[in-house]
Amino acid sequence: MGKNKRKKRLEIGDGGAQPYWAPTARPSFTRAQQASIVARNLVPLACLALFGGSVLQFLLLSLFNLAFTIAGIGTVGVAVSTRQEVKSTGLADQVGALVTLAAVCIGASLLLSVLFGWVIAVFAADEAHGLWDRTLWLSVLGIIFSALPGMVMQYRDDLRANLSEDERKRRDQPVVGVHLFSALFIFMLSAYTLDWGHIGAVLMALGVTALFIFRDLRPDLARAFTRPSH
Repeated sequence: MGKNKRKKRLEIGDGGAQPYWAPTARPSFTRAQQASIVARNLVPLACLALFGGSVLQFLLLSLFNLAFTIAGIGTVGVAVSTRQEVKSTGLADQVGALVTLAAVCIGASLLLSVLFGWVIAVFAADEAHGLWDRTLWLSVLGIIFSALPGMVMQYRDDLRANLSEDERKRRDQPVVGVHLFSALFIFMLSAYTLDWGHIGAVLMALGVTALFIFRDLRPDLARAFTRPSH
């Protein structure tokens, strides 16, 4: 009886407690997609190491990068589902829909950034740079523009593959989980870096950047490392 119950749980794994943690194959990214991933993750490091940003700005930008990635996954999913349901629309309707989705994506990214980084933002507001620093907001734009090519390519790939909504959810949910784990890591890291000098902060940022680039280029391994123990 017990064996039958366990077998049944395995058979309905897509709707079970942990449908996301099955091993996946290594993704095949084009060079353009790889370049988009690397560029997006290098923006916070560049703000700190090259343009005189603070360690708190690096942490805030890293959180925004994570938030924009999570929101971007949802935005691409909605765009693909909409296009699959509405096969043909006029150019004006397509442009209007894309602008609306872009606004929603940016708004959701800022909301998630506040949710995970409001404590960091409070301390950053007391710095000489403040939260309205030009370098900080130019870096935010840099993250957005670096991520857009990858989002467009993912949208086209999903349309070409004709994946169902459930298939895309099963693929994307573990990625979102790993990024939420990364956001928690950044929040915890902020408690230990406030007193670091510039050299120490840059070394920390180099390590975090390398880790996040590895995570995004090899999400299959990142999923395995963050898989909950049984």
